[in-house]
Order: sequence, then structure tokens, then C-alpha cells
Amino acid sequence: MNVAICGCGWLGLPVAKALYKEGYNVYGTKRNEREANALSAFGIHGMPMQLPLIGDDQLSSLATLLSSDVMVINIAAGRNSIDKEQHYLNVLSLSNAAYQSGCQRIIFISTTSVYDGRKGRVTEDDDVMPLTDSALTHVKIENSLRAQWGDKLTIVRLSGLIGEDRHPVKFLAGKDGLKGGSNPVNLIHLEDCVAAIVRLIGFKGTMSVLHLASDFHPTRREYYTQIAKQLSLPLPEFSPDDESSVAKVIDAEKTLTNLGYVLKHRDLMLSK
Repeated sequence: MNVAICGCGWLGLPVAKALYKEGYNVYGTKRNEREANALSAFGIHGMPMQLPLIGDDQLSSLATLLSSDVMVINIAAGRNSIDKEQHYLNVLSLSNAAYQSGCQRIIFISTTSVYDGRKGRVTEDDDVMPLTDSALTHVKIENSLRAQWGDKLTIVRLSGLIGEDRHPVKFLAGKDGLKGGSNPVNLIHLEDCVAAIVRLIGFKGTMSVLHLASDFHPTRREYYTQIAKQLSLPLPEFSPDDESSVAKVIDAEKTLTNLGYVLKHRDLMLSK
């Protein structure tokens, strides 16, 4: 089976490497030729790709990738509102090219921030409620892909990724006046995320929306204070807030049950 990983970054590269080890024929993209060529060291057919896809020459050079059996779209949006609209157009151009090239299935890596307006437990069957420009863009992309691909599309909504040298506490350490201290954390370890996506690619049934999140939900204050201590970082200071407020808690039980996957990292106090 040919699998294309569009966006071989912090998440995409481990997914591509894991797929290669499982015997898949893997194509991967990077923004420039030098980085794309470096993917060959991992058994991945690297291809430089700049979005939006424009012109016959560019489409021709990516023909084998665009016609893959499965394409994983894992491309980050920009940081401002102009970039968000361009990001939407970029992903749409990739989707259109894959559709016209005969790709059989699309997996779109989205985010659980599309539920930021919701409170309490959120399942895969709940409606989105985006609040930020980024979340709105993700919903817009999801809707466009769904209209184009129908049941050939699977949307994977990720909670915050941690693992290896990446942890959000590093951006919070030593800061004060932080908000949302009583809100629950919604996180997923990189190793579990990669394993679940690999399992999804081999899944024979139809799954419309997936959640990837740990069932570990202490408050932000409890969690980030403890992790900062473990990593010997300055402690983050959270402002007093309404302890009665109930933010979203991402429930991934349905996803994990359908995939037959058991999380390796459930207690994220122990996962750095």
C-alpha cells in the first residue's frame, strides 16, 4: 500500500518512519529539496512540496504521491489571520489534486481546539464550537474535505502533543498571571499518537471523526506546576479563577475502542 504523509515534521516524520517499518511504501513531503532528500535515510520517498499546488510541472513531479492509496494531510497553519485563509486555500489545492489523481482515502490531522466553546465531556459525536481564527480555519477545512471526499475522509482531532523534548510547560515556566488554572488538561503523548495513526491507516472500516487524547485530566495548575518541578523549571503562576467553571474534557474512548488501541502513556505526570 502506498501512503503519503504530507508534512513530515515533529508528528509526520515519526508516523512515516513507523509506517515504513510496518512495510508500507511511504512518500513524505518537506518544503525544500534538501530536507526532502534527507528522508531517504529513513526509507521514505521524499518529495519537496510548496503549497498551493499550481502548474502542471508541480503536479507532474508529485504524481505518485498524489495518487497514493492513503494521504495524511498534516500541515500546520500560519500564525496570523492572513496565513489562516491562505492555509485553507493551500490544503484545498492539495485535496483537489489528490482527488483528481485518484487518491483513495484522506486522513486530515485537525485539533480538539475546534471544541473550545464547549464545556464538560466532549465525544466524537458532539458538534464543534470553535472560538479562535485557527479553530475556525480547521472547521472550514474539515467541512470542505468532507463535502469532497464523503466517507473516504477521516478527521483526526488531536489534543495537545507532548513527548521527547516537546512540552507546553516550557512556554509557561516562570510566567505569572496565567489564566485557566482550574481547567482540565487535554493532552496526548507523541508515541500514542503515532501508534494510533498507524493503526488507523490499516483500519478497514469507516471512521468519520477520531479523538486522540489521554484520559488523564488534572487541572492546568496541578499538572504544569508538577511537571515544572520535575524538569527543574521556574514554576508557572496561575491567576485565581472561577473554580466552578467547567472547560472541555476530550473523551477518546470511542476512538480507542474502535481502533483496539490501549494508551501506553496514561499518567502524563510520568511522561516528559
